[in-house]
Amino acid sequence: MREEGLRPAFLRGLEAVLYVPSCAVCDQAVRPPLPSPSVCRDCLSALPFRVGREMLDWEGSFPVYASFFYRDPLPRIISSMKFAGRPDQSRIFGPLMAGTVLRHKLMADAVIPVPLYRKREALRGYNQAGLIASSLAENLGLPQLPSLLVRQRDTERQSEAPTVRERKLQLKGAFSLGEEREAQKALSGRPVLLVDDVLTSGATMMKAARPLLEAGIRVTGLVAASGKNRYAGYKDALTAWHDA
Repeated sequence: MREEGLRPAFLRGLEAVLYVPSCAVCDQAVRPPLPSPSVCRDCLSALPFRVGREMLDWEGSFPVYASFFYRDPLPRIISSMKFAGRPDQSRIFGPLMAGTVLRHKLMADAVIPVPLYRKREALRGYNQAGLIASSLAENLGLPQLPSLLVRQRDTERQSEAPTVRERKLQLKGAFSLGEEREAQKALSGRPVLLVDDVLTSGATMMKAARPLLEAGIRVTGLVAASGKNRYAGYKDALTAWHDA
């Protein structure tokens, strides 16, 4: 009995010694301690943190936060995650976006990803916002509800729409609540995090949030990256990180 109880602990210790996690950006070994176990020290130093500038100025009726500026290497990482079959790169964001939530004391009972249209998700094999939301939810100890919000029809990629007005028109009526009626009732009057990869004009975030807001759910938006507002250098971000 004693040997059986010791064996799992022994195996766990052996795994901790032998297994060295790899960086989701450059595939090199990650040596702790680091804020994220999925990013090596060199790649972490290159990330354009928005610490101190995470709350975005935008025209929506609810607050939205971004953890990074949308500048190198973020476009490359997100493009690789979405179009080059690298869903593992979503691991980068969970711990670091959780830092944004904790720094701003954001309240949430659940994490909801901005959905892809089902055919596009089937073609890609995953929803990148869903992967980021899953990693974030795991780090915060919150449930993720990927079916609470659905995308009813396909739309052109928002990056290809030339104006904000056209982006909003494309997205009109694109989102609705799913069939999880019990979860919808339970979340009425409660806060949730609505998660996406990138915020540009804010049209997608605004339209995706509308069904939730109409159901009485309190929404806070959280994206991995946005180009809004001024860029923060790594030294500024590191100082703010340690002071937080």
